[in-house]
Amino acid sequence: MNDNLAELKEVIVLLNKIERTYALERSKTIGLLQNMIWDAPALQNDALYFLQELAGDLNFYEPIERDRDTALGYYDDKQLLALTGKAKKQIQSLLPPDN
Repeated sequence: MNDNLAELKEVIVLLNKIERTYALERSKTIGLLQNMIWDAPALQNDALYFLQELAGDLNFYEPIERDRDTALGYYDDKQLLALTGKAKKQIQSLLPPDN
């Protein structure tokens, strides 16, 4: 896990930023997080597969209610915060206690 410690910390930073921002800024940060997850070799392993799932799920976040088609699986801020919170807990469980 030491090989990807820096990347995991950066994922947490981006998850926190997603939780603190809204609309366009949030969408940009989601894109940054997705690209990091999909492109960082250190995040490509079975123990971190939940991050791949998270990156895919983030495609269905729609901040604007009128543009959100729930029949197609698009979701709102509440669901987004649930997903990011769950991911942070999973990451924290993998980090050494002093992080």
